[in-house]
Amino acid sequence: MNLTIARLALRALLGQRRGFVLLALPLVLVALAATVRALTREPMSAGLVIVEVGLAVVVPLVALLAANGVLGPEIDDGSVVYLLSTPVSRYVVAASKWAAAACVSAMLSSGGLAAAALAGGVNSQWVLGSAVAGAIGAVLYTALFCLLSAATRHGMVAGLIYALVLERALASLLSGFRYLSVQAFTQRITESVAGIDLPLATIGLGYALIAALVVLVLGVGFAGWRLQRFQLRGDE
Repeated sequence: MNLTIARLALRALLGQRRGFVLLALPLVLVALAATVRALTREPMSAGLVIVEVGLAVVVPLVALLAANGVLGPEIDDGSVVYLLSTPVSRYVVAASKWAAAACVSAMLSSGGLAAAALAGGVNSQWVLGSAVAGAIGAVLYTALFCLLSAATRHGMVAGLIYALVLERALASLLSGFRYLSVQAFTQRITESVAGIDLPLATIGLGYALIAALVVLVLGVGFAGWRLQRFQLRGDE
């Protein structure tokens, strides 16, 4: 990883209005969990908010904004050519940008879900599980969305389709889709680490770990390969 590229990516990500949106999403989740807790007076209702809204919506959106914020705009406007003119490996560039986006999204997602769990009045085990799930999910989603951002100019749209349409709609209609779902991998690993019961954690732990590793390697590796082809072709 190149620390200079990662630092520049962080500055570009947090120095724009995108940074305020990234921060707003976890805050909305905290407010929602607190509201549900106040209205229902049931901690489990707040826990459902953490799963159904936090893991299913907030974490993917935070990761999507972060991933597209460090890679998408440069590919769209062609300024990535200047970065690629440096003697730094394209895979190092991709890994550095992914690391910057993953750090931001993991901190916001983990902190947001843990704060929402506290605001919702759930027990300490759920607070830990929420923090773990937020971090794991953010890292995996960021790798996937870096892949989509590098693969197409419409990485934001592709990410929204995956997170909000495929994972939300198909997962409820086709039980087998959980084997391709980042959310399912996240929940299974979290269930093992934190000892909480999550709805999609019905796949084997070994499979979830291997699938998570594949998402990481494939996401960052494809982004580096795509950047390499971008320089050679001079496209976009």
